[in-house]
Amino acid sequence: MYDRELPLAGPWPFDRGAHIDPVAHGEVTLPTATAAPPFRRRIGRLFMKPPASDGGQGAAGVHYEKATLRSQMLAVRKQMRADDPAAPSNLSKQIFKVLEVIESLNIAGYVAIGDELDPFLALDALQSTGASIVLPVAGKAGDVLSFRAWKTGDALEKGRLSTYQPAAKSEVPDPDIVLVPLVAFDAFGYRLGFGGGYYDRTLPKLRSIKKIAAYGVAYDGQQVERIPREAFDAKLDGVITPSRIILAQADG
Repeated sequence: MYDRELPLAGPWPFDRGAHIDPVAHGEVTLPTATAAPPFRRRIGRLFMKPPASDGGQGAAGVHYEKATLRSQMLAVRKQMRADDPAAPSNLSKQIFKVLEVIESLNIAGYVAIGDELDPFLALDALQSTGASIVLPVAGKAGDVLSFRAWKTGDALEKGRLSTYQPAAKSEVPDPDIVLVPLVAFDAFGYRLGFGGGYYDRTLPKLRSIKKIAAYGVAYDGQQVERIPREAFDAKLDGVITPSRIILAQADG
């Protein structure tokens, strides 16, 4: 049943409601349907070999490795998006394979910014199955994420760090499943983000309250051998790409 075509509702409805239109203001570039070169599955190998481990080198060394890897993998992600315009639709099908029982679940998605892989098609389709969608709201530095309810057609307002979020509403339940954007990931469930630490703080808090599942969302080409780690880095349960589902391995 999951091989059926999902409803293609178009990009995030930024133009609905009284809020900033990031397209018109040049702040967010939405995907286009223009033809693109073949998907470059091996592009990551053109860049620096990922660090083997943090090796006890100290926080400064790990920070440097993360910053270097982040810069390189942002370029990889940008190329992935250009090479695979069908990725959001294929991602939706993979997400449905993971979320086989989704009725009444609260699913936290995100509004894609920059070259992040956009989960909008999946979130839009999940609503028709009975799932409730919430989107993250970033507070000040050092905070955990909060969540607001969202339905297709709801207006989005500009948040911190160039993000977009639903307009303020009443408090919503904590999510059961969290879809997490990322810059790079490894097979062990560790991700590299933008460095703000919001998900690294939020996932442990949610796990202390209830049983949740957290899945990264990424292009296949964003996988590296090993993400440099720090003690506070939160592990994902897996990563969903447009072509596969990668469950996190135990550390070897």
